[in-house]
Amino acid sequence: MSGAKHGYDIAEYLEGVLGSTWSIGTSQLYSLLKRLEREGLVRSTVMPQKSRPSKRVFFITRRGREAFKAWLHRPTEHVRDMRVEFLAKLFFISKFSPGSGKELVDVQVQVLEETKRRIASARRKEEDPYAKLVCGFKLATVNAWLKWLAHQARAFVEKSGD
Repeated sequence: MSGAKHGYDIAEYLEGVLGSTWSIGTSQLYSLLKRLEREGLVRSTVMPQKSRPSKRVFFITRRGREAFKAWLHRPTEHVRDMRVEFLAKLFFISKFSPGSGKELVDVQVQVLEETKRRIASARRKEEDPYAKLVCGFKLATVNAWLKWLAHQARAFVEKSGD
């Protein structure tokens, strides 16, 4: 998806390509677009239409493109954000920066390994049975992500990088 797009077009595109993992409401999208415009990451212009009301179209600025690339190549810091944010990054990398997926997966593994060490350390020190149970759940979640990264995500980025 490139060039100036109406908010509705952006919403349709995102729903079509990320609908199974990420959903954004129209009002939420327009609010986000306004914020991105205030920050100088996108610009908008009103385009007249002959038989319909004018529509506002948005396009990414150079600064916005740089911010997007930085976000795209930065690992997801919180395990709770892996399902939406990291999967979105893999999609966008496969479309816009296919050769850089392996590096993202490698860095993400490093972040999760550090998270795993912190949780394991906290679990060893924990005396409360419920808190220990929660730590065990968090460890299982991190281990599942690490296994998925090693097998499925790595295979995906290698295939999309060809």
